[in-house]
Amino acid sequence: MRILLISYYFPPCGGAAVQRWHRWLPHLVKSGIEVQVLTSEGGDYPILDDSLLQEVPPSVKIWRSPAPRLGSIWLKLFGKDSRMPHGSLEYHEHRGMLKRILLWLRLNLVIPDLRVFWNPWAYRLARKLIRETPFDLIVTTGPPHSSHLIGLKLKKRFHLRWIADFRDPWSEIHYLKLNPPSKLSLYFHKRMERKVVSSADKCLVVSHNISARLPEGNKTVIYNGFDADKMDKIAYIPNSNFRVKYIGQITAGQDWEGLLSIISGLRDDAEISFIGTKLSPMQSRQLKDALGDRARLLPHQKQTDALCEMINSELLILMINYYEGSQGMLTTKLFEYIGSRTPILALGPHGGEAEKCLLEHHAGAYFDKSELRLALDFASIVKQAWHKRSDLRNASDLSALSSKQQSLRLIMELNTKNSH
Repeated sequence: MRILLISYYFPPCGGAAVQRWHRWLPHLVKSGIEVQVLTSEGGDYPILDDSLLQEVPPSVKIWRSPAPRLGSIWLKLFGKDSRMPHGSLEYHEHRGMLKRILLWLRLNLVIPDLRVFWNPWAYRLARKLIRETPFDLIVTTGPPHSSHLIGLKLKKRFHLRWIADFRDPWSEIHYLKLNPPSKLSLYFHKRMERKVVSSADKCLVVSHNISARLPEGNKTVIYNGFDADKMDKIAYIPNSNFRVKYIGQITAGQDWEGLLSIISGLRDDAEISFIGTKLSPMQSRQLKDALGDRARLLPHQKQTDALCEMINSELLILMINYYEGSQGMLTTKLFEYIGSRTPILALGPHGGEAEKCLLEHHAGAYFDKSELRLALDFASIVKQAWHKRSDLRNASDLSALSSKQQSLRLIMELNTKNSH
């Protein structure tokens, strides 16, 4: 089988957007599937991680088409220290009028997302590749969901099997919930979404809740998973400090104040680290007031280094956003956290798939914002066990959540020709 994967985000782009298919590629290649990737050349990437490119199997051909650098325009308008929002389009009072106008225009006039301006270049290259090479299957992955419009157009033109992979919701994605566009804009989102889901031979979805919220179609849930082989090579090394770590960004809807309340309640021998976390000036002041010199702020780490940070911790903090639809939020980080076998303290609304997954695999404890006292008690119990040199590592069988196991399900779906 030969497949063409169309993904705007691909190494050297780093971060969560590339992890799902990056982890699956080696397993696909080992199973005898030939994969070619069509991606953007010099796109607006939130993070760069060259190490991920070195892990792509040599047999995978990578084709790159030009992508408009809209981020460079943002930098010219607002300065080199101002980053273009990635998946965070909510208004803030501290944002200037020009920024708010641009965000309004983005939300209401650019549908489904800014990456749609890459589509003409990507489609032309995809059309050329398909004419030169007999592909059995096209796969598009989003966000950006504009990539699915490429798959829709290619299916109509060449009548090839097409799988649309949803790593996040579309019309119900969090930033459209937190800052709703006009009714007309939302209508166009939903119309495109229905067309894609109903036209694709198969839709892969990261969670059951997101799958249920998508329109009617042929849908299958496959989790992101974690790279067990990579994590098994990293050893846990005890430290003289009780290490509490939060890895990633703080985003709208997360209980930042609750997190500060919990970590400030730990004793002075607790070392609190924020890794790859960009804080606002106000958040930086709040963190300084709450923790003083106990807080460590580290830049974004390459993926292997970030996994090492997770494993070499005594407690990891996970925060699930408070917004309608958060029940289906299953981040890449959740599976990496669980795979690290470090105890996890999760803050977020009850009843979601993240909570269920965490508890089913005995990976930690989950608390709502009304349960901060219980959350601090849990952190203190873990800390007391660490003082007594108890083994804190999760010894449960986690193989069902490995990317290898998820890839086996993926391969089965790829080989199911009567998908639609």
